[in-house]
Amino acid sequence: MPLYEYRCDDCKGITSLLVYSYSVDKQPSCEHCDSANVQRLISRFSFRPSWGDSLNWVPSRETTSDLDESSGASVDKYMGRIKKEMGGQTTPEFNRERREIKDT
Repeated sequence: MPLYEYRCDDCKGITSLLVYSYSVDKQPSCEHCDSANVQRLISRFSFRPSWGDSLNWVPSRETTSDLDESSGASVDKYMGRIKKEMGGQTTPEFNRERREIKDT
């Protein structure tokens, strides 16, 4: 089932519409101002892996063999490897904690 997005030409709001069938040609209205003056947008494709796939980034024992938990620099280096194995996608909290550990 495709999800289409529309931009209202009147209020510039974005409205999303889940289409249950390709045969139904429904003209949407803006969910913000109820105007029928909307244009369909070209949306990005989105894919979410399953929850189990998110566990695949966990480093192996070989990766953690040189970790010295009492050294801030060693923990920072380890966290850098985790970030790399996760494809560089980490949260601001992860980055903040990494800076704090490095400074200790």
